[in-house]
Amino acid sequence: MVAEKGEVTILMGRNGAGKSTLLMHLNGLLRPDRGEIYVDGVEVKYDRKSLVALRKKIGFVFQNPDDQIVAPTVWQDVVFGPENVGIRDDGKIMSILKKLGLGGYENRLCSRLSGGEKKRVTIAGVLAMEPDYVVMDEPTAGVDGLGLKEIIEIVLEMKKEGRGLIISTHDYDFARAVGDRFLIMNEGRVIFDDVYIDHSIAERCGVRTWYNGGEVVIVPDNSCLPDPDEFDFVAVMGKSAREWLEREGVEPDITSAAMERAFLRAIGGSRIMLVCSESMIDVVKREAVNYPVKVTVQKTEVVRV
Repeated sequence: MVAEKGEVTILMGRNGAGKSTLLMHLNGLLRPDRGEIYVDGVEVKYDRKSLVALRKKIGFVFQNPDDQIVAPTVWQDVVFGPENVGIRDDGKIMSILKKLGLGGYENRLCSRLSGGEKKRVTIAGVLAMEPDYVVMDEPTAGVDGLGLKEIIEIVLEMKKEGRGLIISTHDYDFARAVGDRFLIMNEGRVIFDDVYIDHSIAERCGVRTWYNGGEVVIVPDNSCLPDPDEFDFVAVMGKSAREWLEREGVEPDITSAAMERAFLRAIGGSRIMLVCSESMIDVVKREAVNYPVKVTVQKTEVVRV
């Protein structure tokens, strides 16, 4: 796998696929039995001096913030890392706390914070080390909707600052909101690596998705028409597709804003037949990635000259 600065690399897969194990190799928490890890073109070494330098360059945010918080108060915890490596800068640390919504929390006891607040404290501690890369293991685990929004904003801000982020997650919607590259692991191996992912790919690879069982079946207007009774609604796009349905004696249910309305009906759990010209299939598939629905394309079987 390759992760670049200024990008968010998303790592997904089933429980036990090896995501956390892989992440812990990236800043020397684990040492590989075989293979190498390179950071900015330099092979990782495992002597104490090299590991200290590596961990200044690559920060790690654990899934459970209680595994990472080491001091009683917010301020003591955030300054702990940079103080130990001789790079403490109180002004920068105050700026980080404010940016993460922790201004005024300096003397708060970490044990009294909410799960989302603890998560932000651990991120602040990592950022105080001024890393080039940030590794995050399941950063949205245990946070509510507001906390999820905050994590998304924090990740995008770190990306904007030029940092590289490598994030493991089971949350497909979070992944789509922040990711630039998507990797899926299974049994310790990367089985998918691309800049594009949709629900059907994620589902086939064992990633948890949240669509409600709805489906859009794209039917080209030069193929065999499925039985309309197998669908809850029939939607049609384009003049040629309308004419084809008319010849087949099928009255469509959705004729205006058909693509968007088909996806919205599918979100609600309906099965939709979307009829369009073959040239529109790629357009529909590109738009489909913005909706939590399953999309399939009926195999083309030409039936007219």
